[in-house]
Amino acid sequence: MRYSVLAGTALAAGLMISSSAAFAIEPSESACHDMDAQVRTALESTQAANRDEAMRERNSAREFCNHGYYKLGTEHLAQALKLLGSEKG
Repeated sequence: MRYSVLAGTALAAGLMISSSAAFAIEPSESACHDMDAQVRTALESTQAANRDEAMRERNSAREFCNHGYYKLGTEHLAQALKLLGSEKG
């Protein structure tokens, strides 16, 4: 019985740690801002054929980020970077 209580406590602690780690990597407003700056730099330094599509992705990303949907915003910014040939690193 004593071992099952210890095992249950260890399992609960492990779940709490893993769930808090998941929240730690959730995109934030600052992630949107940083990635937007990367896209701006990439747009200034390229004449890529996909430039217009990248601009549309950036505009969509800004809308998502402005409304608090940071994960969707950063996904669109990552797509814009991909289109411009400078993948998020």
